[in-house]
Order: sequence, then structure tokens, then C-alpha cells
Amino acid sequence: MSDHQSPERIKRIERVRKLLAVARDPGATEHEAATALEMARKRMEEDGISDQECRARDACENKTDRGTRAEKPPKWECNLAGLIGRAFACDTIFDTSGTWSFIGIDPLPEVASYAFDVLHRQLVRARRAYIANTLKRVTVRANKVRRADLFCDGWVAGVAKKVQRMARRPGDDDAVNAYTALTYPSLVDLSPRDRNADRNLRDYERRDWATGRQDGQSAELHNGVGVGSAAPLQISADPLDRMVEATKGLMP
Repeated sequence: MSDHQSPERIKRIERVRKLLAVARDPGATEHEAATALEMARKRMEEDGISDQECRARDACENKTDRGTRAEKPPKWECNLAGLIGRAFACDTIFDTSGTWSFIGIDPLPEVASYAFDVLHRQLVRARRAYIANTLKRVTVRANKVRRADLFCDGWVAGVAKKVQRMARRPGDDDAVNAYTALTYPSLVDLSPRDRNADRNLRDYERRDWATGRQDGQSAELHNGVGVGSAAPLQISADPLDRMVEATKGLMP
């Protein structure tokens, strides 16, 4: 646990945040606001609390374990995680211990983790079925795996056609960026594993992708943790704009 997440540190930060809330309260008198702001400033100086730490307390994180360890997850999995992150206004971070982290404003990271788990399980089942049925005559394992990846790429694209992006509210970016900077000070761009990179796809390989897209359009995701109704959740189809890998304590 980093220092800014320790229970005692959190208590001190929350005291400062309450004072700052009073200082910003439109109902506070000028004297009350000035006094609260001065008290907050003194506490921040005494405890070494930064503005960044205060902003970060508005954000939270939820992790989901994909079940396997890999320094480079496949492209289709990265696309799925990024799709979910964008859908719920979360930053998406991959840890080589095998987890995806969604960072955003409560309760969105928890819902994002739930959504990723549900869709990832459906996709893995669909991949296995496609290998067992459509690709059963493919004898070279590398070709079978590569074509299954194309199916998965298409599946994620199919899911993306059904969904919509959730926009962040004003100020949320500051909170999420502050949390990410404090919790993951060492980040690098994530380069996913793409077995079909720089290939000129043949017609049957394009059909693998098209079949996956059609299958993905039938994926089901209903409201889960933190969501009230049984209506399908809306997930962003926007391209990934931030996909990074946590390297703290994992790489030299």
C-alpha cells in the first residue's frame, strides 16, 4: 500500500478535503470560507499533503484478474479492456501479474470490472467453440491460434457496434489523472501481442473476422454491480486513447 493510501494518511487528507469543501461552499460566509481555506493550507503544510493527493481521493480503482500471467496480452483482449474503460469513463491499466485495473469515479470502476469479466468469459467461450467447430480441420496449431485471434478481434468489433461512450464530468479527469500518477508512478505504453500484424489476410481469414463480428453483436451484458435496472449496459465504441501497463516493481 502506497503512503497516500494508508489509513492515517487518508484521514488527514479527508480533513483537508472537508475544509476545502467549506471554503468552496456558496452558502459559507466570506469569513467562514477564508478561515476554512487557511486551516486547510496549514494542515497541508504540516502533513505534507499535496493538491494532487486531495484530487486523487475523488477517484478509485477496481481490479479484475484475467486468470493468466503474460507480459503482453493479445490485441483482442486489450481492445476489449479499452472498450470497457472508455465506456465507463475509466483509465485502463494492465499489470503483468495478470490483472486489468479500471480507474475512475465510484462506482464506475467496479461496474467496468464486472462488464469486462462478463464479456471476457463470453468471448473465451466463443473462441473455444470456434476453434472446436470451424477451425477443427486446421492442423497447424500456430495457424489455428492466429485465426482464432482474428475471430476474437471481430467479436470485440461486434460488441463495439452496440454500445456508447460515457463522458466524464467536469473535474473527473483531474481526479483520475491524480490517482493514476500517485498509484502508478512508472507506466509504459502497452504493446499487445498481435499474431496477425502486417499480414495480407486471405479471404477465409477475413471471414474469421467477419464471423466474430457477427457473433459479438449477440453478446449480452446486463446491469450488475452498482447499476439499478436490468437494461443492457452501454459500452463505448471509441478507439483506445489510453492503454498503459503498470511496471512498478515488475520490470527493471
